[in-house]
Amino acid sequence: MAERISGLIGTFFGIPIGKRRNKRISGNLKGFPSGTSEDFESGIFSLMNSRGSKITAPSINAILASADTGTPCEQAALFQSVLEKEPVMAAHIQTRQLAVLSCDWQIRPATAASFESASAKAAEISAILKKAGIYKLLKHLLDALATGYSGSAVIWEEGGAGIREFKYIHPCAWSFDLSGKTIFSSSDGSVSSLEEYHPAQFIFHTHQTMPGLPCRGGLLRSLIWLYFFKHYALRDRARFLERFGIPFLVAKIKKDDFENVESRSQILSSLSRMGSDGVGVTTEGSDINILGPQGGPGSTAFQEWMDYIDDISALAILGQTASSGNASGFSKGQIQENVRQDLIEADCRALMETINNSLVKSLETFLYGTSGEVEFVMKYEPDADLEKKASVMRNVAESLKVFKESGLEVDIEYVKSTFGIPFLENELT
Repeated sequence: MAERISGLIGTFFGIPIGKRRNKRISGNLKGFPSGTSEDFESGIFSLMNSRGSKITAPSINAILASADTGTPCEQAALFQSVLEKEPVMAAHIQTRQLAVLSCDWQIRPATAASFESASAKAAEISAILKKAGIYKLLKHLLDALATGYSGSAVIWEEGGAGIREFKYIHPCAWSFDLSGKTIFSSSDGSVSSLEEYHPAQFIFHTHQTMPGLPCRGGLLRSLIWLYFFKHYALRDRARFLERFGIPFLVAKIKKDDFENVESRSQILSSLSRMGSDGVGVTTEGSDINILGPQGGPGSTAFQEWMDYIDDISALAILGQTASSGNASGFSKGQIQENVRQDLIEADCRALMETINNSLVKSLETFLYGTSGEVEFVMKYEPDADLEKKASVMRNVAESLKVFKESGLEVDIEYVKSTFGIPFLENELT
C-alpha cells in the first residue's frame, strides 16, 4: 500500500521518491525530533483542483470506496469542497469548533503532591505553547470533526528546548494501511509510517464515530449524500424559479403583425423588457395576458426538502436542531448553547488526551527530565447559574438551622460534597 501511494504521488508531482528517507528516519528514531519546517512543506499542498469534475453518485461511491482502503485524499478534497460550497454545513462545523475553542485552557500540576514543584514548570510550558501558536494548533486539530482525522508537525528548537511552530498538514498528505498505521507523504516524496518518525514529531488527532480507519469517522462522511441531494435540489429549484418565478406574458396581436418578422421581433423584445423591468408601454387596444405559475403543493416541495436536510445536518453536527437556524452571538455562552453540552465535553476530553500524550509529556521530558507532573486541561463545564446556586445555598442554610434547632446532627462532610458548599470550621460549630 505504501509503495503504491508513493508511486502515485511521485508520478503526480514529479517528485523523486525516497531522496532523504534513510537520513531522516535514522536521525529521528532516537534523541530529539529533528524535522524542520521545510521537511513538511508538502503537508500543506492542496489537491482541490482534482475535484473540479462534476460530482455524481458514481464518483461519490468511488471516492468513499477509495477511502475505505486507506487512501482518503479524494475524500478529503471532496469534504473541503463541500465546506466551501455548502454554507449551512460549514456554519454548523464552525459552531461546533468554536464551542470547543471558546473553552479556556491551562497547563497545571497534575497532582496535588507535585503542586509546588510543578507550578513553575506549568507556567513555562504554557508560555512556550502560547508563543508557538497553540490556538491555531487546536483549530487545525478540530478539523478532524469534519474529515475524521487531522495532524500537524511539531517544529522543535534544537535539543527539544522549545517549540518553534506547528506546521499544518493537509488531509491529503495522510493515508492509512489496513492494519491501522498512519502514513505521511513527506516533502521529498517518500511515504513513511508515523512509527518511523520520532514520537514527538507529529500531533495526530482523530474523531471516530465508529471503529475502523480514521478517515471513516468524520461527520461529513455521513452527510455527503445529503449534500449531494441538496445540491441537485438547488439546481432543480433554480430551474423551477426560472420557469415559474417570472410571470409569463402573452400578447394577442394582429395577424399582419404576427406574419411580419420584424414587427413580431419588436413585440417580443418589448415583452421581454416588460417582464424583467416590471413596466412597459403599449399601444391602445393591445391585449396582454399575464400567466402566473400553476403553484400547488409542488411550489414548496423544494424548500421543505432543503429544510429537512438542514435540520438533519444540524442534528448530526450540533446534536440538536433547536435554535440552529438562528443567528448566534459572539459570546462564549451563546456559541456553546448551540452545541449539546455532552458533545462539547467529549470534544474537549479527546483534544486534551491528544495534546497531553503527543505534546505536553514530550515537552516536559525534554525540558526537565520528568514526566506526568503537568497536564493540559480545558474548562468545558458550563458557567454556573449564580441565581440557582444562591437559592441552593439559602435552602441548605435554612435546613441546617432547622436540624440544629431540632437537636439532629448532620454529617457536614456529606453536605459539603453533595452541594459543593465550602463551609469554614468555625461556621460548623
